[in-house]
Amino acid sequence: MPITVTNEHEGRVARVRFDNSARGNCFDTPLLQELTEALEAAAEDTSHAVIRLEMAGRHFCGGWDTASFADLSDEPEEAVADRLRDGDALVDRIRRLPVPVVAGVRGRVIGFGAGLLSAVHLPVAAAETRLSLPEARFGFAPAGVGHIVTQALPRAHAYALLAGLTTASGRELHSWGLVSRVVEDTADLDAAVDEVIGELLAVPGDTLRSIVQVVESSLDTGLPDRAYETSARTIVRAGRKGGGS
Repeated sequence: MPITVTNEHEGRVARVRFDNSARGNCFDTPLLQELTEALEAAAEDTSHAVIRLEMAGRHFCGGWDTASFADLSDEPEEAVADRLRDGDALVDRIRRLPVPVVAGVRGRVIGFGAGLLSAVHLPVAAAETRLSLPEARFGFAPAGVGHIVTQALPRAHAYALLAGLTTASGRELHSWGLVSRVVEDTADLDAAVDEVIGELLAVPGDTLRSIVQVVESSLDTGLPDRAYETSARTIVRAGRKGGGS
């Protein structure tokens, strides 16, 4: 099995390990479905305050398994578009998990890997990380990843990445807001992830879930309505527990 789930920090952290490292952690639809369902199952356990996503091996994600591309050439365009939407829907389910996901990012982040990276709430990257989008050199334009990159980056940077003219380092990903922290030495990456998780665990688990609601509802709607409701619930709850600001 490429996916294993273990509990850490007295059950407050679910560690989900994905290991397709023999193929650079590339994905196909069944693997993405399996990872999504494993993460959702971990998030459903209310004792989990944080999910740690561990991508085994030297690379965060080697992109989509190109072995599946040959089959697509015989399908009508509408069917191919539906497949692309289905894959992005799985990534969106990861993005909408109710608990924060923390992941260390090292090595290569290729193609689809940029979409997976964007779904992680708190990615921590090594400075030597390199993100690249090689799809154009295979003769096709990126779909969901193209949309994500275009929404996240300045226009000129989006063109350069999508056309395969450049790669992005860990430091550039941080400056663009695509990762939360950068460490200079890859050997320190796991310790940096541990540090982030330790800081998160200082916050009550139900409060972390509420913060996810505030952030994601604000991004989805552009409005503060859900944030007001969520904040009010946490204020009342803290007051009943004798807490304060």
